[in-house]
Amino acid sequence: MPTRAENQKNRRSALVKVASELFLARGYEGISIDEVIALTGGTKTNVYTLFGGKAELFAAVVDEQCQKLKHLFADLDLSGLSPEEALRRVGRAYLTTLLSKASVRQHRLMVAESGRFPALGRRWFKAGPEGARTALASKLEGLPGFGSKAQTRQIATAFLNMLGGEPLMRQLAAGGTPPSTREINSYVDDAVTLLLQGALASKKR
Repeated sequence: MPTRAENQKNRRSALVKVASELFLARGYEGISIDEVIALTGGTKTNVYTLFGGKAELFAAVVDEQCQKLKHLFADLDLSGLSPEEALRRVGRAYLTTLLSKASVRQHRLMVAESGRFPALGRRWFKAGPEGARTALASKLEGLPGFGSKAQTRQIATAFLNMLGGEPLMRQLAAGGTPPSTREINSYVDDAVTLLLQGALASKKR
């Protein structure tokens, strides 16, 4: 029989899952706690006990979304790969996740709501974009060809900035179908080529 702590954990996960779908689809003002409860069951007391209110539930949704990129890098196996192969593997996984419909909706949501919740906006940036760079730098550290810890951090930052620029802005502004695998591979190939001819190549001089 599940313990009280396990029941609370499961309840919390269910609330975050449903709230995430609603917030990403309709924005912060577009939903109410009553709607979340209607889809998950229970009472408002559950939400206030586990989160404190709607704003804190929104923060929990943001945190949950940000963790996905960190786990993405942690789960990648880069052992035995050359710098070029490692960056291509990382880039394809990252860009596929970044340009997914859920990710694009999250970016739109944070741009729209960061004025209302500036502290949450900073928290999202630290856990999301900045957290992704830190997670990638940690993943690349120690692999052959990436240099010192500081150099690896620069490489990770430059690489993710290259990948997350025009493709993400295009999705945010124009929407539509996410890029195909062929288009994603082309973006990644271009970024890897530029990086190898710049940051990594300069280390050999």
